Amino acid sequence: MNLVQVYVDYRAQSREFERLVDRVIQVATPPAARAVHTLDDDLATEVVNGLLSYDFIHEVAILDERGNALAEASRPPIVHSAGWLVKIVDDDVLTYTAQLAVPGYAQQSTGKISFRVDKRQALASFYSRSELNLVAGVLRNLVLVVLLFIAFYVKLTKPLARLSHEINEIDPDQPGVRRLTPLPDKRQDELASVISNTNQLLDVVELSLAKRRAVELALRKSEEHLRQIVDSLPVLIGARNKQGYYRFANQALANALGYTPEQMCTIHVRNLLKHSVDNIEQVLNNDARVIDRREELDVVEESFVGADGSQLFLQTHMIPLDYYDEVVSLVLSVDVTERKNAQEKMQYMAHHDALTSLPNRLQLVERLEHEVRRAVRHGYFGAVLFIDLDKFKNINDSLGHPVGDSVLQEVAKRLKAAVREEDLVARLSGDEFIVVLTVLDQELDIAGLKAGEISEKIRAVVSQPIMHEQMELRITCSVGVVVYPDKNNVVHELLRYADTAMYHVKEKGRDAIEFFNEDMADKVSAQLVMEGDLHRALEQQQFVLHYQPKLDIETGEVVGAEALLRWQHPEKGQISPMDFIPVLETSGLILDVGQWVIEQACQSLAIWSSQGLWRPGMTMSVNISPRQFRGASFVQDVIDALQRYDVPPGALDIEVTEGIIIQRVDEAIETMSTLAAHQVSFSLDDFGTGYSSISYLKRLPVSTLKIDKSFIRDLSHDRSDRVLVETIITMARLLDLNVVAEGVETAEQLEILHTYHCHSYQGFYFSPAVPEIQFEALLKR
Repeated sequence: MNLVQVYVDYRAQSREFERLVDRVIQVATPPAARAVHTLDDDLATEVVNGLLSYDFIHEVAILDERGNALAEASRPPIVHSAGWLVKIVDDDVLTYTAQLAVPGYAQQSTGKISFRVDKRQALASFYSRSELNLVAGVLRNLVLVVLLFIAFYVKLTKPLARLSHEINEIDPDQPGVRRLTPLPDKRQDELASVISNTNQLLDVVELSLAKRRAVELALRKSEEHLRQIVDSLPVLIGARNKQGYYRFANQALANALGYTPEQMCTIHVRNLLKHSVDNIEQVLNNDARVIDRREELDVVEESFVGADGSQLFLQTHMIPLDYYDEVVSLVLSVDVTERKNAQEKMQYMAHHDALTSLPNRLQLVERLEHEVRRAVRHGYFGAVLFIDLDKFKNINDSLGHPVGDSVLQEVAKRLKAAVREEDLVARLSGDEFIVVLTVLDQELDIAGLKAGEISEKIRAVVSQPIMHEQMELRITCSVGVVVYPDKNNVVHELLRYADTAMYHVKEKGRDAIEFFNEDMADKVSAQLVMEGDLHRALEQQQFVLHYQPKLDIETGEVVGAEALLRWQHPEKGQISPMDFIPVLETSGLILDVGQWVIEQACQSLAIWSSQGLWRPGMTMSVNISPRQFRGASFVQDVIDALQRYDVPPGALDIEVTEGIIIQRVDEAIETMSTLAAHQVSFSLDDFGTGYSSISYLKRLPVSTLKIDKSFIRDLSHDRSDRVLVETIITMARLLDLNVVAEGVETAEQLEILHTYHCHSYQGFYFSPAVPEIQFEALLKR
């Protein structure tokens, strides 16, 4: 307030000072103007001296219109010890200027008067008075504050400090033991009322605590009784909060997890249940739903692994629960493992045969319907085999049903072992079994052939002796086969067709296989017969090698031959390789027959070399099947044959197709490189009909390209074939490869090849493939 008063006074003094200056200017301006107008130096000096008579003016100047000083004077400003207030409020010196004009001359300016004043000097008395008032006010206020402080401390602060200390000393568990010290009786102010009311409150709290302890004791006993009841229930009970911790768990749940209830409350659910449930995140999400949305959830069947590793199945109900100061998820789980096992057992018994544990008719129909739909959708064929044990009734009648049951169990094991895991073996009734073969092939003929092979395998497996108490039991079976899908047949029709085919076997004498599909049956049977004949052909040495010579186009000399497999059947005569080679491939006989071809070719090479008929540089080409080439023992078998017959180095040439190489390039290169190290050369057969990738030619250790006969056939009149053949020959020459043209039948074809600088050729134009004796005669001639 003192500062505000000083400020108001200062503004008033400043306005008064400004009015004084204005009056001085009004008095001094007219004579100064006349002095300037008349250039009266004396008058100007008189005006200047008159202004200097004011103690706050210390410098005056009168200037004409050009700025020249007509009169001026100054005196040193008064040096006064200005107080702190003066330094804060005012500047030292102020300058005032006024224009001088002579009346009657249109107020034309003739010069100006300027003087400097010391405002501090003008207001010196005000400043002294204000400083005194301020200092006096501050001292007065300080005295008042000290007096008030002493009064407040004695009357309020000290009692409050004592009150705070006594409150801190009160025992919360026994608030009635200590009391607050009351103020003197004569003092009846608010503080005394607070102390009195607080003491009364402490008495009330003490009484309330006593009542509460009694209630808590009763609740504790009730809770212990309830806990005993909950712990004795055969139900897993627990309460989980949103943070993933158990707030409560009964003994049954703790035992299942291998912890105490107290330990469970300190371990997070992720660690507590990590070995017990499959999806912990789902458990936490369910808890969040129950707590946040207050939903009730039911988990019908929950997999649970106990602390002892036992597999349990729980039926769980989750509800929200207000537990003390938070909402938790109360989880109640009932062990339904025994019920589930009983249901699974009933389900298993409903779909499986009790004696053999194989699927029964119900599961067979369901699975077969699924497989038929899948076969239609993906475009492949499968087969249904109806198997009936021959004369099984004799075993039951003579040895009893227990023996018959053991035989049926053994047959079931053999059937399951004879097929793939994805195939189905089922028991219909008695001694009847069904085998469902899935995904045989996308070609009907090949699928039928594979079904026949597996049927033969099953027939052979079943016919093996069964030992029972040092007794050797032998049984056979009749197999009816039907391939699906065919003509949109339903499952029951397929079973009936297979059953019909099986009865045809029974009518023909049992222990055989019969296909229901009439159009395919003859072909499959013929192939199965051929497979048997091929086994006998290998055993009885019905295979022979024919040799087709290869000739140099420039000289016409024989430079080698290609060994070709022929089958001379004792009853059917010469059988085309186009008919029996595919059967060799599918049956696996190609491995044995292919090795026989290599052995025979190496033996002939050794004989002709010893006779001088096989000159250095000539090569004998042998065709290798993909299955044989990829065999684990192929490389070693070839090396053994070379060493066994002392074949001349470089005489054996192996013909491979692009299809063999393209599937496993690195393995093919490794195989070829190993044999090339033993002086075995390689020819790429049927070049131009497959991938014909030059990148493979760069990497493969191939020395010869064989142009397929399909390009040679129309060489004389098809320009495209001529361009392709010329391109292949040119490319081969640039890669330092020999070129052999296959299927040369006319002189015109030979002439064109000669023009293109082909190295050698083979074909009917010179000679077809001939038996060994004729080829030997050709070499001699």
